[in-house]
Amino acid sequence: MAESLTRELETLVDEVCEAERSAQNQARVNSTTKPRLSVAMEDPIAWVSLFNIDPERYFHDPVYYLENYLRQRLWLFRNIRDDTPITTFVPAWLGHYPEYTFFGMGLGVHSHGGPLLDTDHPMTRTPDLSLLQPVDFYSSGWMPRALRWYDDLQALAGNRLSIGFMTWNRGCLDLAIQLRGYENFLTDTRERPEFVHALMSFLVEQRNAWYTAQAAYLGTEVGPTWVADDWLNVPYISPGIFADFVLPYYKRIEAHHKVIGSIHSCGDQTPLQPYLLQLESLQALEVSPWTDLGQSLANIPPSKHLAIAVHPNDVMVDSPQQMERKLWEKAEKLAEAPHSFSLGTSGLTPLRGEEDLLWRANLWLDLARKAFGTR
Repeated sequence: MAESLTRELETLVDEVCEAERSAQNQARVNSTTKPRLSVAMEDPIAWVSLFNIDPERYFHDPVYYLENYLRQRLWLFRNIRDDTPITTFVPAWLGHYPEYTFFGMGLGVHSHGGPLLDTDHPMTRTPDLSLLQPVDFYSSGWMPRALRWYDDLQALAGNRLSIGFMTWNRGCLDLAIQLRGYENFLTDTRERPEFVHALMSFLVEQRNAWYTAQAAYLGTEVGPTWVADDWLNVPYISPGIFADFVLPYYKRIEAHHKVIGSIHSCGDQTPLQPYLLQLESLQALEVSPWTDLGQSLANIPPSKHLAIAVHPNDVMVDSPQQMERKLWEKAEKLAEAPHSFSLGTSGLTPLRGEEDLLWRANLWLDLARKAFGTR
């Protein structure tokens, strides 16, 4: 069985390398067409739905993971007519939220591919920092597993694929709320603000130290970082909470990495944009489906790139007429904007099978090119 899998894996590596060198791919790499358009899949949920992958095995069997990851890249490249090139880069990914395990929280994966999160950390009941231990790059949480995963994937890849070490995506807000619980965290900001500051400071110190250790392990330097905190979502947190309890610690992340590429959340960041712009190195601002495009254009200076994403329903549910109307509305708002911007979908999950997803995704791309004059 293992020998058969190895032969199949070698074939997949050959196909990916050939696709990367292809004229079709080089056209994507060298394209100067603006905006660049992209279609994103909800990973790994979409692949469970489309190809019935076993998510538990996907994150534990390196051969199975690598085979399926390469198949996914080839499927996207061959079937989705967007501007995303195929590459030989493979992330040593273990799913969403591995950072949670560094602080003693359990983490699993549902059969449908979604994360299974721990909501019963001792800190949820007791606001006591002594319940947390400093993060050790080699031994905390899933780190032994992450190190083995990286080594196993590198051994399989040889010198033909580039394996990327796992990243610490969460800034500090998601971790703090997962440790304390949402309602407790909000209460803390009113009744024990000193504790919240101490918690945020501790979490960011651990993140920065982890990246220093990662650079030493890989023989590199600490470089730019990207932050994801899904609780950056007004009104779930207020601009005041962000300014007082989150922004100072993002500035510490920025000081450590020198550059923050972008900050992601699945929520409305519009009222937070004036504060986010205090991060001088922030290269791009996300304009998610929940963030107001018109107000973003007013808030954000032209020096910042706009990463604009549409709601999955705009692709997977809307009629062609609705798709076209929404895209033209965006194009009209952006017609006179001096900003550079890209346009893509949020993560898509098939609702009616592979054929419907491909038809809808490619129709959306065709209509976007028409609306923005890039076809």
